[in-house]
Amino acid sequence: MGTLTLPIYIFSGVRWRYDLAPVMHEIRDIYRDMANEYQWHTSYWVRVGCLAICFFLAAQVSTTALNIQAAASPLWPPAGIALAALLIYGQKLWIGVALGAFWTSLADGVPWWLSLILCFGSALQALVGSYFLRRRWQRSVQLYDWQLDDLLAFLGLAVMLTPMTNAIYSTTVGYGFGAVTGANLVSNAIVIWLGDGMGILVLTPFLLALVAGWKHTITLRIGSRWELGLCLGMLMAVSALVFGAQTDSAIAQYPLEYLPFPFVVWSALRLGLRGTTLASFLVSVIAVIGAVHRGGPFITKAEGNLGEAILLLQAYAAVISVTALVLSVVVTERQQSRAKLARSEASLVNAQRIAQLGNWDWSVNLNEKLLDKTIQMTTKTGDNTLAPDNHSLIWSNELYTLLGYPVGAVPPSQLLFLERVHPEDQRRVGLAWNVARTHQKPYRLDYRLILPDGTERTVNEQVHIEHDRITGTVQDITERKQAEIAMRETEMVRATMYRYLSQDLAEQLLDNKNTQLGGARQFVSILFADIRSYTTLTEQLSPEAVVALLNRYFETMVDVIFDHRGTLDKFIGDAIMAVFGSPIPQSDHAQRAVATALGMQQQLAIFNQQQQNQGLPTLQIGIGINSDDVITGNIGSSKRMEFTAIGDGVNLTSRIESATKLYGCSIIISENTYECCQDMIWVRELDYVCVKGKRQPVRLYEVLGLRSQPLSSAQQTQIALYNQGRTHYQQRQFDLAIDIFSTLLRQVPDDQATHMHLKRCQQLQKQSPKNNWDGSWQLQEK
Repeated sequence: MGTLTLPIYIFSGVRWRYDLAPVMHEIRDIYRDMANEYQWHTSYWVRVGCLAICFFLAAQVSTTALNIQAAASPLWPPAGIALAALLIYGQKLWIGVALGAFWTSLADGVPWWLSLILCFGSALQALVGSYFLRRRWQRSVQLYDWQLDDLLAFLGLAVMLTPMTNAIYSTTVGYGFGAVTGANLVSNAIVIWLGDGMGILVLTPFLLALVAGWKHTITLRIGSRWELGLCLGMLMAVSALVFGAQTDSAIAQYPLEYLPFPFVVWSALRLGLRGTTLASFLVSVIAVIGAVHRGGPFITKAEGNLGEAILLLQAYAAVISVTALVLSVVVTERQQSRAKLARSEASLVNAQRIAQLGNWDWSVNLNEKLLDKTIQMTTKTGDNTLAPDNHSLIWSNELYTLLGYPVGAVPPSQLLFLERVHPEDQRRVGLAWNVARTHQKPYRLDYRLILPDGTERTVNEQVHIEHDRITGTVQDITERKQAEIAMRETEMVRATMYRYLSQDLAEQLLDNKNTQLGGARQFVSILFADIRSYTTLTEQLSPEAVVALLNRYFETMVDVIFDHRGTLDKFIGDAIMAVFGSPIPQSDHAQRAVATALGMQQQLAIFNQQQQNQGLPTLQIGIGINSDDVITGNIGSSKRMEFTAIGDGVNLTSRIESATKLYGCSIIISENTYECCQDMIWVRELDYVCVKGKRQPVRLYEVLGLRSQPLSSAQQTQIALYNQGRTHYQQRQFDLAIDIFSTLLRQVPDDQATHMHLKRCQQLQKQSPKNNWDGSWQLQEK
């Protein structure tokens, strides 16, 4: 079945699609990872090979092509190439440096085993240099961003210290294997150090500049391309003339080696870092070529001694390169500062435009007689006499816009400024200006402006005093003032809402921006809770004790209402009215209202226990709940409003709460509320009544608890007997109803609802109801 065996034959077509797809995805991911890894390895080894070849070719150019000994090379380009490569592409390319150095040593006739040892000196030098430079600053390749401290770090770490690594290593290895004598240890190390240092100084910045040019678009500091060609062309021509002259020629007898220097300075000032590194590289290469061919001023000064000429050449190249780099970096840094300043000024102008911030500047170095005359007039008359208009007052463009003048259309004038100030604020602004001028006192002032189109804006002016000038900033704060007013209004509304809503409901309502006056018809649940025998309680306690008791009681009950996301409508004496389902709609408002009533009874038991522990009177409350369509919302005046609910449903709830005293029940709900939450509560159908003031009868239910807590068998028996008695009662079977109610009273003697029904049955036995009687009873108590 092949190398990949899959039990395909047991799969259906659908099973095949779902089971084989993950396998194929995994195989594809494996091949992709292998391809990526292969591509990375290929790219890495290609770079290693290219670096080794460049290293080798540069070495051959410096030795074989120039026909000089490797140890005497005045400028060793491979060192600069190696350091630049590791800075640009990472230190993992050190193998390429070692490989190139190994080939170079073999080409110079060094045994392979010694070449293998020596090659690590060049690699170690490049590693050390790149490590310290990357540690010193993170922009090692960003040559166009170099600043003066970056250049000094490069000169100190890369040019001065790094070449010592290869110099010490190679000299030590050569001495150890007899290739270098003890007498030549220092001189050999110095030659290697100077050659590598010059190679790094001349070539590394040049290569970094080339790479920076590829990765980033760098704008040269020249007006046209012809200047670039002219500068570099003249530099090469003059350098060839000076360093290519034969020693017996007249020109070689004159100190003309610094004749190319003006062109190097030209490139530093006009061509940027790339042009500077290219110019110093060209001068150094031409000088080296001329010197090794026994030409130029250095051979003449050294009287034909090549070693001494090389030292002079190295010193010359170092001076040229360092000077050019320093000049170019300083100019670049200055241009960057100018560009940064220009960007900052542009950002400031933009920020002033966005912030609607204008400024004026008034120089106090004007005609003293005019100023004294103005001050005297101000002192005598007390008016807001302003200083005469003069050219020393300056307005920003944004200030023109703030004042409603076209930019530059009118000369800056304090009188023109004052014309835009609101008439009620002109005197105050004028006095502030005069005090600032005469007494050198800064100020901060809010006032209004009237623009030509009639728009009123509010501004804030801040004035700063200096020894020779007064400066002011004017900011349009109209929106901020409006926001502050709106915030104060919101805080007032929030404080009001926190009195009758939980915090999260209040914030939700504010987020919906539903705080306007007016109401809406909503189907909600209303809860009334009232203290039983409150009048008797007040007669037993002092007023202070009554207030303290009510405060503790209300605090406890309101927390329960808020916990179930109810809305506190109002306190009515000792009664509490709460609404569920408004102002934030709630689909389960009836369940929340009933759960709140049960929670209030539980908290009341804890409250009473605390009262007993302190020797204080306990409380009993009755709770009535009704669900109905009512008008809810913020009702009142613009100065004072409150959330409330109004309508027949609210009145019915109050009557139901009053009925708790009549029936001796803690919680009574209407049939509307019962229909909304019958699945969650145990109830006893209490009665079918017309409350006082109403003709439409309503069924009342006593809440016994949540269905999550089962009733006892005794409770179930009592509810069944009560319901049976109620059925006989409504069917006019009063004798049977009396028997059942009497039986129930023997089990529950203090059940007020049963007592009341028994009395009704006895009364109806004597006086039968009308033929159209529907089983309802008219309550007389409120």
